[in-house]
Amino acid sequence: MNKRTKFILIAASMSAGKSSLINALIGKELLPAGNEATTAKVARITVGSKTKPNAVAYSHLGAVVATSNTICSEQIRAWNLSDDIAAFDVVIPHSGSKQHSMVAGYTLVDTPGANNSRDDRHKEQFVNAVKAYPKSPILYVLNATQLGTNDDAEIIRTIREINPKQRIIFALNKVDALDEEKGEDAKHYVSLARTYLAGLGYSNANIIPLMAQSALIAKKSLNHLDLGRAERNILRTELERFREHPFHFNSAAVVPQVLKKNVRKRLTKISKGKIPAMSKEELHAFVDYTGLSAVSALIMGLRKRFLTRTIYII
Repeated sequence: MNKRTKFILIAASMSAGKSSLINALIGKELLPAGNEATTAKVARITVGSKTKPNAVAYSHLGAVVATSNTICSEQIRAWNLSDDIAAFDVVIPHSGSKQHSMVAGYTLVDTPGANNSRDDRHKEQFVNAVKAYPKSPILYVLNATQLGTNDDAEIIRTIREINPKQRIIFALNKVDALDEEKGEDAKHYVSLARTYLAGLGYSNANIIPLMAQSALIAKKSLNHLDLGRAERNILRTELERFREHPFHFNSAAVVPQVLKKNVRKRLTKISKGKIPAMSKEELHAFVDYTGLSAVSALIMGLRKRFLTRTIYII
């Protein structure tokens, strides 16, 4: 790492959707995602414009134990399950479009969730990362369907105890799973999150409602990657809701007004019915709607305030 390297820590408890968020940011399904702990090793993911895909796995002593030019979620899953591997580097090219790859030029470092009770090493890695980068902002992924858990509280308190001045941006993921007919809308849950986080010492937190899985599906479609039947159904359902209420999640977000205004401008054509259904323009607007563009914009905004250019994902 050079002196201008920027670290942004992305933290989450297990099953919050961290892997889906990383996949959405890079525009492809690289990391395995699921309801259990899917990240067991430290993974450094570099997204570059002038590079060929490759991956290198290292032992606990730092020796190279495996290499691959074929990078996929199955390979990552296999390396995660290997006791001989402690960490791995992955280099992937981006498509050249900012919408296709929102982290071009960054290195994403993904480590296990800190609340894995079956392996204390996960929390140790988390604590070591926070201690190593005390001046780096953190993007924390909350699960909207499990808001206010003890696991999140413990992790957030740990961050505050280590460095009370460390800036945190909160992504409230899985808002698409809320039952709006029962009053579980994004605005209400953002309000609950604000109260919850204020109790943990973050009274002026930025909170972005996020649909990481839906954003990933849209990004895959934009990148001309095949979608499974379930993915096509999700995209079709969420696009219908998007067309009816394009400003829903942006209005609920607690972010700087200039950011909300910029996103709203891009969504205005949808509200006026001027964009053809399933067109590239609509899918780009849908990515804005999911909250992913707001997450990316805040990351890029932070880039101007610091001297570095790498993201550290926990």
